[in-house]
Amino acid sequence: MRSTTLMLALALATAPLAAQARQDPERLREQVVQRFLENYRTQAGLTDEQYGKLEAVVRRQWQARRELQERERDIVAALQSQLRPGVAADRDSVTRLLDELNALQQERIQRLETEQGEVKQLLDPVQRAQLVLAWARLERQVQELIQQRMNAAPPRRF
Repeated sequence: MRSTTLMLALALATAPLAAQARQDPERLREQVVQRFLENYRTQAGLTDEQYGKLEAVVRRQWQARRELQERERDIVAALQSQLRPGVAADRDSVTRLLDELNALQQERIQRLETEQGEVKQLLDPVQRAQLVLAWARLERQVQELIQQRMNAAPPRRF
């Protein structure tokens, strides 16, 4: 019941924010993180001390994940550019890009282990599990909003 309530609260909290994304994406991100933290704080019953420490960790994690996503997007775009139909791909460039993509995946795993180590010091196992599930729901909702925006956007012409 509590997870359903949290999911509904996140959905309701992020829906009006989607309209603001075109105006100020940085402000939108900040509001999403803030609402996520406030909802999670209530769900997990965090103390003020836990909340303060967790807030710093989550904000750092959020930024790090965004940076990884941006790097991955750049690498994938470069790969797509190399693999255009009718254009010979530069094998050295493709090899380097694939190596970068692999290294990025390894970095993502390492970062997850580091994040879990930090959170483990702040939260009990039940609170950590709640955080993992809430974080996954938030990421899924963000991806859904992005997909909706992409589907609503006019087709790109090449």
